[in-house]
Amino acid sequence: MLAVVLLVGINIWIDLYGLFWRKDAINVYSDERTSKYLLAHKYVPENFEGYILGPSLSANLNPKEIPGLRIYNLSMMGANITEQNAVLQKALQKGTPRFVILCLHPYLTADHGMKTGMINPKEYYGAFGSYSLYKAYGIALVRSLNLMPGKYPKNQFNDYGYNFYNHILQKMPVEDKINAELQVENAIPTAIDSIALTEFDSMINSLTDKKVAIIAYYHPLPYPLYKKYQTQLDAYKQKISNHLQGKAVVLDFNTEENAAFTRNFANYIDHGHVSEQGQRTLLHQIISNGKIRPAN
Repeated sequence: MLAVVLLVGINIWIDLYGLFWRKDAINVYSDERTSKYLLAHKYVPENFEGYILGPSLSANLNPKEIPGLRIYNLSMMGANITEQNAVLQKALQKGTPRFVILCLHPYLTADHGMKTGMINPKEYYGAFGSYSLYKAYGIALVRSLNLMPGKYPKNQFNDYGYNFYNHILQKMPVEDKINAELQVENAIPTAIDSIALTEFDSMINSLTDKKVAIIAYYHPLPYPLYKKYQTQLDAYKQKISNHLQGKAVVLDFNTEENAAFTRNFANYIDHGHVSEQGQRTLLHQIISNGKIRPAN
């Protein structure tokens, strides 16, 4: 019994997710879903004025590079609307951000339901002592010592939620990957799941009810891919924009005016995820066009 109490005490003292007492910068070390869900309990709402929401396409936007604004990237690799909303709602229970930046892509509303068991209230109690907690300790050690850079890079995450996954995901030259995707039938499914759309509306309403400013943007896709699926993507955009009407500032980065970005493959690491150069340009455009200003 004494050993259990001691272990729990050590875990509270380490406070890997800022649930108990920590107020310093906290990185993600292990499972992104579990980590961001737990960080949303206290660390995120107490330290940040804005959030980035979305799937992997927005997970590597680095808000720490934006001076004068404290924005946390709550996006998660592979996340759908159910998972993203669950993490957001946990943060909203603790505090209200001034604004959110929402990445729009068909992936977010293609299906619904939890894809894993990583976003679960039981994870909170696991922070006192559990397999997932000790796994996180182990991976944190591996990252700090750079023992497995191919799988667990040392600086993959920062304390603003940025996920620098580029070296993990990039498997071939960008143009080759885009050309390969162009040969795939229905490479960009655009159908919207009806339950996912209901959950999307619920998430938006939970923000507008709290008077949170929403800046929603259609993620820029490489020009050839967008042109191939333009009819389907335009139909998707029309439906989503109708649901956001009067509730959000909506930015579309797939217009001809933005073609200089989408035609430049140096802005991508593959058929959709942006490069370091691309994420800097994109995030600054979102901040500027969305008229996000530092609080007075």
